[in-house]
This record gives sequence, C-alpha cells and structure tokens, in this order.
Amino acid sequence: MNRLDEKKLYYQSVLTVWEGFCRQHKDLYDLTCDEYLTLLASDIDKLETMIPVKEEIIAKISELENDRSSLIEKLNETGLFANRIVRAGDLLDAFIEVDQANGIPALKNLNALLIDMVLKIQDQNKKNQMFLNKAMLSLREVKQGFSGKKTYSTYGADGLTRSANK
Repeated sequence: MNRLDEKKLYYQSVLTVWEGFCRQHKDLYDLTCDEYLTLLASDIDKLETMIPVKEEIIAKISELENDRSSLIEKLNETGLFANRIVRAGDLLDAFIEVDQANGIPALKNLNALLIDMVLKIQDQNKKNQMFLNKAMLSLREVKQGFSGKKTYSTYGADGLTRSANK
C-alpha cells in the first residue's frame, strides 16, 4: 500500500468520526429545542424523561472524542504527515490535499456543519437557561408572596445584585 492510499484510508476513518459528531450534535440540538418547548409547556414529567436521553447523547459524543484522540495518536505514529497532529484543526490541515482531491471537500464541509451546530446548541442552551432563570425568579416571588416577606433586588456600582427584605 502506498502512502497516498494509506492517507485515504485514514481519511475515511476521520470522515466517519466527523459524521458521527455531526449526527450526535444534530440529535443534541433537536433535543435542546424540544427541551425549550417542554419548558414553555411546563411539562416537568416530559422534561425528566429528556435528561437521560441528553446524557446518552453526550456520552456518545465523548466516545467519539476518544475515537478522535486515538486516531490522532495512531496518525502521529505512522509518520505519514510532516507536522505533528495535536488538535482537530491540525487533523483537518493534514488531510486538506485528500479532501480537495475528492472534488467535494467532505471533511471541510462536515467540520463547518459541526461548528454551526455547536453554535446553535450554545444559543439554544442560553435561551433555555434564560427561561429557567425567569421561572426561578417568578417562583421566588410567589413563595415570598405567601410568606408575607418581599425581597427587593438592586444592583450596586460593582454590578452585583443586592437584596433587601421588607
């Protein structure tokens, strides 16, 4: 087997890992969006069933991370590449020739898709967290209304929240 064929074989392994990353992150994004709708509907029972599913997806992503790390170690041992591969960007750079030779840069496209999905997941998580923060604030106010105590929150010059009971 010549060096180019060996690179192509490893390229396929890298593509398989990146396809897995994309698939799992798509599932995580879909679940995160469903989580928001479930929060809006106040369906706590459904929310509780989503947690193990989310943990399972995150575990699969961790397995793919391990696969990627192992693959990088294996590639560094082969001596196929002039530069040592340390991170994902190095891995993409190492296969840029093979990726471009295929006509459609599959690895580059998958990586762009993955980055886009990660950013969307982060944005959706922020929305979910804002909703939860507002819900917690509302619950605190309702609880205080029952107890007869009212707490007022203000911000100091340092930007920190200050609370005063009335």
